[in-house]
Formats: sequence, C-alpha cells, structure tokens
Amino acid sequence: MSNNQPIYDSKVKKILERLKFKTREMVAEELKYKSWRSLDAYMRRKNFLYDNRDGQYIPANRRVEKLNKDPKNYAPAKVVSIITAFEAEDIDPKLVAKQEGFKDHIEMAEYMKNKGFEWNVYRNNYVKVVGKVDEELAADLPQETFAKAKEGIEEYLPFLRFLYEKRDDLYQLVSGIKEDGKIPRYALPGLVRTKAIYMSDIIAKLAGEFSREKNVTQREVMEAALVEYLQKYGFKQEIEALLKNQ
Repeated sequence: MSNNQPIYDSKVKKILERLKFKTREMVAEELKYKSWRSLDAYMRRKNFLYDNRDGQYIPANRRVEKLNKDPKNYAPAKVVSIITAFEAEDIDPKLVAKQEGFKDHIEMAEYMKNKGFEWNVYRNNYVKVVGKVDEELAADLPQETFAKAKEGIEEYLPFLRFLYEKRDDLYQLVSGIKEDGKIPRYALPGLVRTKAIYMSDIIAKLAGEFSREKNVTQREVMEAALVEYLQKYGFKQEIEALLKNQ
C-alpha cells in the first residue's frame, strides 16, 4: 500500500459513521479525544482530511482532486466573485449582475460563457464547461474525428438556437421574474362588485406592500393575478375572449 492511501481500520470506520449524524466536536468528545484537533491529528495519520463543506473526513488524495476541480482555485477573480455570490440561497441573478458591474444578467451570462462557464440549473450556479474543445485542441485532432464530432452536435443546434432565442422567457419561467419589470394592468369589462376573500395574513401583508411599492391598487393586483391564474389553468380561451372586449 502506498503512503498516501487512506487506511480504513475499524476505528476510522467508526469515526466516519458517527460523523454522518454528529459534529466533529461531538465525535471527538465521545471518543475521549482532548479536542477535535486531536481527532484531526489521528485522521491525518490515517491519510484523511476534514472537509468543512461536507462535515466529513475524506481521503487526502481525493481532497487534492477536489481542490484541483474547484474553479475558485484557478478561475479569474471576477468569475470567483460571481460563483461565490450564487452560493447564497435564493439570490437574484439581476442583483448579482448589478453588484458585479454588468448591465444585466444576460451580459453577465455572456461574460461567464466567454470565460468557459455555463449555468447549471441543478446547482443553481455557474460551472466549468465540461468537454469543451478549444480551437488549439481541435486543430490537433484528426480532421475525420473532428468532423464526426461536429456532425453529432449539429442535429442539436436548431434546438439550442431556439432555447437561446427564448432565453428571456425561460429566465422568467424558472425565476418567476418578469424580464421587463412591467406589471400587467387589465381594463376588464363588467360591473365592480365587492367580494370578500380569505387568505393568509402573510400573503395579505405582502400584497399590501407590493401595492404600495409598485404604485398599483390592490384591486389591480388581485385582478391581474386571477387573470393570469385562470389563463394558465384551463380558462385561456374565456380570458382571451374577455380581454378582446376591453
């Protein structure tokens, strides 16, 4: 066995198992170590290093591989700043773009694309493009090989172009944020009637705040919300017919 191979003896396995449910400090105390630092020293002798993000010891050789793959260790400072910003929960891409000096999130996405990063919907962040063949590498490939690879990609290009052209709609669909920021107003026909609606006090409060901030009446908020809800869930034709009579 080489010197850098992790040693999975019974004690190491016990530590790893306990860390699935407890903190490093708790495990160190249970196993009678003076502190978690003593536990760390023991695990280092077994060729394990502690990973703060996972809250677990991982083999030292895997830690090195993980560090090498982390874009924060080699990417430009601005790229790192953008990736770090998206590690916050429910962060708005528009806000990140503004903080980083871009006109909007689309310009930021173009910048990241040029740096070799693309948006990953599962990670909710930018990731390094995998398998991207740069011009220098392509020049070194046999022409037949490169031609076959290009041919395999070309069948997907129309769909990718369609997605790119609809990127604003997709952004709105995924994020729930209107790209133009405009609030729809509908001049609906019919008499104005009073109707009591029971709702969560939190939603009622948010509706009030939205109304004041956006300078729209709560009636306009509720009517627009109902119009879009009915359109989306089965009454599209009826609503369209109604709106034609505005």
